[in-house]
Amino acid sequence: MEFIIGVVLIVGIILLIRLFGAWMLRINDVINLQKEMLTELKKINKSPKEPKP
Repeated sequence: MEFIIGVVLIVGIILLIRLFGAWMLRINDVINLQKEMLTELKKINKSPKEPKP
C-alpha cells in the first residue's frame, strides 16, 4: 500500500512540473507576440503620414 502511495505522489509531482512548464512556455509566447506587435506599431508610427484631404 505504501508503494502505491509513493508512486502516485511521484506521478503527481511530475504532472505538476509539466503543467507549470507548459504554463511558463505559453507566457513566453505571449511576451514574444507582444514584442513583435510593438515593433510593428513603431514602424507604422515612424512612416510618413499621408496628408488628409
